[in-house]
Amino acid sequence: MTHIGILQCGALDEDIQDPYGDIPDMVVSAFLRNDPGIQFSMFDAINDELPELDSCDAFLLTGSTSSSYERTPWILTLEDFVREAARTGKKMLGICFGHQLITQALGGKVEPCERGWALGTGFYELTTQKSWMNPPLGKLDILVLHRDQVSSIPAKSKVIAQSQFCPYFMLQHGTNILTTQGHPEFTPEILRHLTDANIDNFTSNKIREALTSLNASIDSDVLVNWMINFINKETPKRNAQYINAPAQTL
Repeated sequence: MTHIGILQCGALDEDIQDPYGDIPDMVVSAFLRNDPGIQFSMFDAINDELPELDSCDAFLLTGSTSSSYERTPWILTLEDFVREAARTGKKMLGICFGHQLITQALGGKVEPCERGWALGTGFYELTTQKSWMNPPLGKLDILVLHRDQVSSIPAKSKVIAQSQFCPYFMLQHGTNILTTQGHPEFTPEILRHLTDANIDNFTSNKIREALTSLNASIDSDVLVNWMINFINKETPKRNAQYINAPAQTL
């Protein structure tokens, strides 16, 4: 049985959690829908509750309303955790903020996107095909909600999926870390709910475009399956590649 530790990096206001729950609840629902046998443990990264590296098979860093380039103490502590996990070969996954923080901790850079918010269904091309990308796809269409994004990546990181708007949408860092800017834990209903709850952040045209894009078929379950396959895949020691990154000064 796979044991995933969820490192909660953000929390929704209580008045908008109903009926879908908080951020970790959405992640758990999406993963259990695709593999009911997964076991989860929760850790409150915002309050410096971080696990021992050997306590879980893999760790997943969630989304957040914070920005990874904020030099707050909990973010700095979490970056140290990420670097240690990366160096030792621990499997990790990152979603949205988690994708950004992991990439930044390993030597990349995160900035506000000059084009503004990404909202709705994003359409991405795949740059490669890996054995864990099963079932295979020729493209990747995923729900997104972000203002920040990765603007440069570590030298040893590889782009898995990209678009003109978001060139570093999905990344593999070494053989043990997979991250994505998208939200495979979202459903169209969840994104509509969050759009309504944060409506003042978006222009009326941005909302109209986003809601129209929700009519597209999305690949959320496929991406969740890829993530599960990735953390369950055994990499022979002779082929293992881990990133040993120094602490970043931003």
